[in-house]
Amino acid sequence: MNTKSQQRVPLKLAIGLGVIGALGPSAIDMYLSSLPEIARDYDASFASVQLTLTFFLLAMGAGQLLFGPVVDAYGRRRPLLVGLVVFILCSLGAALAPTLATLIALRFVQGLGSALTLVVIMSTVRDVSRGATATKLFALLMTIEGVAPILAPALGGLIDAYFGWRAVMLTLAIFGVAVLINSWLNLPETLAADKREPLRLGAVCRTYLTIGRDRRFLLPTLAVAGVFFFLFAYIGGATLVYQQFYGLTPQAFGILFGVTGIAILCGAMIAGRLVTRLGLNRLTWIGVGCIALGALATLAATTTQVGLPGIAAGMALALFGLGIAESTLMSLVMASQERALGSTAALLGACQLSISSSATPISAMVLGHGAIAWTALLSLSALMVCLLTWLSLPKGGDATFSLAGH
Repeated sequence: MNTKSQQRVPLKLAIGLGVIGALGPSAIDMYLSSLPEIARDYDASFASVQLTLTFFLLAMGAGQLLFGPVVDAYGRRRPLLVGLVVFILCSLGAALAPTLATLIALRFVQGLGSALTLVVIMSTVRDVSRGATATKLFALLMTIEGVAPILAPALGGLIDAYFGWRAVMLTLAIFGVAVLINSWLNLPETLAADKREPLRLGAVCRTYLTIGRDRRFLLPTLAVAGVFFFLFAYIGGATLVYQQFYGLTPQAFGILFGVTGIAILCGAMIAGRLVTRLGLNRLTWIGVGCIALGALATLAATTTQVGLPGIAAGMALALFGLGIAESTLMSLVMASQERALGSTAALLGACQLSISSSATPISAMVLGHGAIAWTALLSLSALMVCLLTWLSLPKGGDATFSLAGH
């Protein structure tokens, strides 16, 4: 692919990838306000119901290790369509699940379908762009995907209030069908046949070991995992804190959660606009700095009389920084490799989601000690992101220039 084509990514392709990427966040955020109702419906504890989120995230992470070599061997388009069909069928099954165990199992398989689509998205971005252009494309995708955390909680709360949580799962299936139709009609194959890697188990393991030993890949990947740990620690605790500690209704929770989610959208938009001017190093530090300051503000709000308004404001700042840092760090990870990009994306996804999936049960445990313990967890994870970012970014020059010419 020539340089000119790398610099001009079709808007139709970017929008199509962004809509696909919105499926995973929607499957997480749309039913968050329904977790207490699901617990009552199945006569189960809140921690048990949270396993529907934990297993979904685990499948999204571990599944990418399986599917990365698949998309390197068979291209992007066919695996993408298969993943979307799996997502749709599992969403329909979840709407009819007779037991909590069945729901957890279906959510796990649904996560596998999401994993396959995520690998395709990350690989496709690297197929068609690199350097600052890749960062801009990641930022555009996050801008499109960022609509999901804004609309999904409010929409899920509204659907739950009138039709119950099972209708939320049915809505996810309908969304999946719409994305499948759009992908079938509009998304081309982006991996040429001569760039595909044969699907051999030994070669797959060697490829993962080679990528995993590369410091340029490993350190920013751990930083991305830290960012996602922070995000899912927030998601895992927000439902209980906002609804039970501060008395919000499911609808009010969905609106507040969505409003703070606008900050991710704004951060991603700014990252796309400023990466060329500021460079990856500086822009990344702005992002992680906002995460840390916002997390510390939430901790201060819970230890004083500020309460919920302070928590919401602090999280808005932190999520704004997250929108910036996620785009820049992912670009840095994907630029570390030239071939086996599906495997690179898979290993990135597996690390970030497998590590961050532990955030939901950890947040459930610390919430037993109150809201202060939860915001302390957020603050510690934000400081860890700062440390990992410092270790990840190239020293002695801005990453933008080296990546642009990589």
